[in-house]
Amino acid sequence: MSERRRTAAGRARRRHKAALRTDSGIGVRLITMLIVVAVCLFSVTIFFKVQQIRVQGNDLYDENAVISASGIRLGDPLVTMNKSGIAGRIKAALPYAEQVRISRQLPGTVVLEIRESSAIFSVQDDAGAYWLVSFGGRVLEKVTEAAAQTHPLIIGLTLKNPVVGEEARSENTESLRAAKLLTTALEGTGIAKEATKLDVTKPYDIILWYKDQYDVRFGGTDQLAYKVQYLVAVLDQLAEYQTGTIDLTFEAEKVARFIPW
Repeated sequence: MSERRRTAAGRARRRHKAALRTDSGIGVRLITMLIVVAVCLFSVTIFFKVQQIRVQGNDLYDENAVISASGIRLGDPLVTMNKSGIAGRIKAALPYAEQVRISRQLPGTVVLEIRESSAIFSVQDDAGAYWLVSFGGRVLEKVTEAAAQTHPLIIGLTLKNPVVGEEARSENTESLRAAKLLTTALEGTGIAKEATKLDVTKPYDIILWYKDQYDVRFGGTDQLAYKVQYLVAVLDQLAEYQTGTIDLTFEAEKVARFIPW
């Protein structure tokens, strides 16, 4: 073998050995890092455990009911708890718990913050039974006809196989969509508390009866959020003695009309 070839072979062997040393070093560092991470996770699991459970935002349900539904027990690992699973259990057991937020406060506190639904409308199923639904159409509970009469009735809509805690379903898909859109837009305005009836028989001609004083005509489902805010402003301007139709269909122009009875 020539001197040149021996020199090249030597360089190649040195590079190979250097690469092996580098790979070995990386492997050792990786294993060390994984061990450190595993030790940290083990330590967190062992040392940070649930010592206190606090409930916030509850009104309909007492604290013990929420804690029981959560499935959390004192002594459970704090950091590795499944928050989505806990929220799901609470919502399944407590239908009025519409939103659930779970947070941890080291060293050992869990905070369960819930937002409760309002039972705002009543609606019948295909067997004639009455159900209460929330803003946006979540089924809350089955009630008697007498209890249903204390809530505004949605007509033109029939529930199909309603399940407490789940979204309302119906074969009248367009009417259901119209009801969900309008009730969602009404949330927070206070209007639904004074309503007596909502007619979505014709989704292109939605009618809401407000007290025994006005019937409000929304037309179709377009711009419903805007129409509801417009309605709030109109109601502020009308006197208590006035009765009539509030026309928010905006058929001619984007202006509401009040037609006295």
